Amino acid sequence: MKYKTLSVRIVFLLVIMLFGMTGCGQTEDFTEKPKILKSATYFGDEWVMNFWNSEMDDLKADMEQIREDGFNSIIVAIPWREFQPQMDPVGYNDHALAQLDKVMSAAKEAGLWVSLRVGYTWDYYEDGTDVRDRYRNLPGDERLLAAWDDYVKTIYERANAHGNLYGGFITWEDFWHFVFYTSEQGREEQSIAFAQFTGFTDYIRENYTLEEIEPLYGEDFTDYDQVYYPEKNQPALRLMYEYFDVWLNGFLAHTQEIFPELSLEARMDMDLVYDMEGNQYWYGHEATYPCENAPYVSLMYGVPMGHINQGERLDAAEALVGTQQMLDHVLRFTEGKKLYIEQFLYMDNTPGFEHNAQLKNDQLDDYIVACADLFKDRIMGYGVWAYKNYADNLIYNPQFALGEDGWTFEGGVEAVEHNGSMQAKLPVGGRLYNPISRGSLTYVSFTVDGDKPVTLQVSLGDHTTEVHVGAGSLGHGDAIQLVFDQGGSGLSFTSDVLCYIDNVKIYNRIHDGQLYDLDGQELSCIDAIRKLNRKLK
Repeated sequence: MKYKTLSVRIVFLLVIMLFGMTGCGQTEDFTEKPKILKSATYFGDEWVMNFWNSEMDDLKADMEQIREDGFNSIIVAIPWREFQPQMDPVGYNDHALAQLDKVMSAAKEAGLWVSLRVGYTWDYYEDGTDVRDRYRNLPGDERLLAAWDDYVKTIYERANAHGNLYGGFITWEDFWHFVFYTSEQGREEQSIAFAQFTGFTDYIRENYTLEEIEPLYGEDFTDYDQVYYPEKNQPALRLMYEYFDVWLNGFLAHTQEIFPELSLEARMDMDLVYDMEGNQYWYGHEATYPCENAPYVSLMYGVPMGHINQGERLDAAEALVGTQQMLDHVLRFTEGKKLYIEQFLYMDNTPGFEHNAQLKNDQLDDYIVACADLFKDRIMGYGVWAYKNYADNLIYNPQFALGEDGWTFEGGVEAVEHNGSMQAKLPVGGRLYNPISRGSLTYVSFTVDGDKPVTLQVSLGDHTTEVHVGAGSLGHGDAIQLVFDQGGSGLSFTSDVLCYIDNVKIYNRIHDGQLYDLDGQELSCIDAIRKLNRKLK
């Protein structure tokens, strides 16, 4: 009788413990999706271009920090080529798939859902082709479409097996590549052929008479086979935008048969076109907003949207008015579906867009927190893009997770495990070399470890810098940063003593989200994001 009573008490205590864990925000069984999805886009210590070939040393700690900051999910981008390097026959990158399993498991352990950005264009995987050709040719190449279908099926089944897959989305921008591919060619045969290949000619044939399109092109046609990709200053450009929307809707519906409820990041930006008199007006892509069979509409929203973008610096109240107007405009066309602002860009330091409207620095926190009330009844979730600041690192395999891939090892250099991490072992007389090319002002950073003080020769092209690292600085993981005023081709390291090189970056800018810096230190907006997460229930 005593043993039975003790067993009951133990079971009761276990139930209380489990209840306490879920009460603290942990979703243990993932049977019920959260009412509001709060997401952090995740690419570890690198960026989306080389995340999947990095080591992910801090994965567990990162997931725990994301949860502590009030997020209940992460977003990861899945580059098509890096995951599926071969298309005919189909072949997969086993390392990338294993990394996906690793991320899904770590997120689940931390109580986080995962959303997948499917079909991300950019990666550093070398296969001798222009990765954009995959996307440019999708509308007319059945072989590519079959490879895409297999890729989506593989990614969905692999992620869904973990039990914490929330869903996914494709984005308009990954499939934008065929729109202007030959528009600069004008009436050349290549442009006519590509119009037929992508289905644009058939769209015009099925929806317009020749008499209707001739004024838009400013010329006469005797046959639809003379139709070419419109040039940017032609009124006919509107026809291309129409076709893109129609094609994208069909492509989304097709892909949803493989990845159920897959959403679409719809294009909120409007595109400039001309009427018959040469006047400019804006074409909107509202036709894509319902997202076919998806339960929600995905969006990238930034503060500049809806503003004149002539260098304005906005107060929080001004920005909130613009945000409400833009979101409400989209909602008029979503057939009652709520929004998932998976890229919520409250700030953006992308070079070339300095003229865009931005919030005043002292208004960022007020705007972020106030968005909680604005988001109410409009969204089913949001996500931050730069949860951790990142450098636009050009290096493939920057942490030697893939051994020698992407590098040249000379004179006894090898990839070894050192202090729990893969690193490049650089002996005296050895040379660690990467063929990367970079122009203009360039930053190079790396970590170095060893038993003795070391003098390194670091070269970028014809330019060499000597670096002295004392014994007290070795092995602490602090990145050494060098500046090369001129770029060059080829990055190399040599050393006067045996040492270990890791975490190599070559870049010219750092994307700033003001949440965490490159080293994981808190920045000015993280408290505001935490408040936003607490208010979104």
